[in-house]
Amino acid sequence: MKGKCWQLLLCGGVLVMTSGCITHATLELSKAPFDATTQLANGTTGASSEFTQPLREFTSSTTPGAASTNPARAKKRLQVFTATTYENLRADISRGHGEYLVSLATLAGVPSDAVTRFQSLMQDSYSTMFDDVIPVSQSTEQIVEIAWSAGYGHPQ
Repeated sequence: MKGKCWQLLLCGGVLVMTSGCITHATLELSKAPFDATTQLANGTTGASSEFTQPLREFTSSTTPGAASTNPARAKKRLQVFTATTYENLRADISRGHGEYLVSLATLAGVPSDAVTRFQSLMQDSYSTMFDDVIPVSQSTEQIVEIAWSAGYGHPQ
């Protein structure tokens, strides 16, 4: 009987001690997402803006023609758009039409009455822009240069 009492007391003590550990661990696990969010908001946000800034610049002005006052900014928007929508542009360019191709024309400053010609030009250039031996970065540059020369970069 004395042995059973000690066993019961020992088991009860172990349960009390481990329940405190489990509660503390559970509390820490439930606080972790909030602590991470707080840390993110207190400094890491600035570092992440390096990645989100191009998107903000791209979406800050979507009025056609608004970028014509700042050609460098307009070309940067064109570059960001082309890089981020590369595969969709590739599909539209191969077909010779599509919303991404129209957006490319708009960002490049292609006049609305010349969009159909622009789409044909891009489709005709498909084999050189998307050659399997050139890297995606070079292909992206070619898309930007062809689009830019048909729009804002076109001599008046």
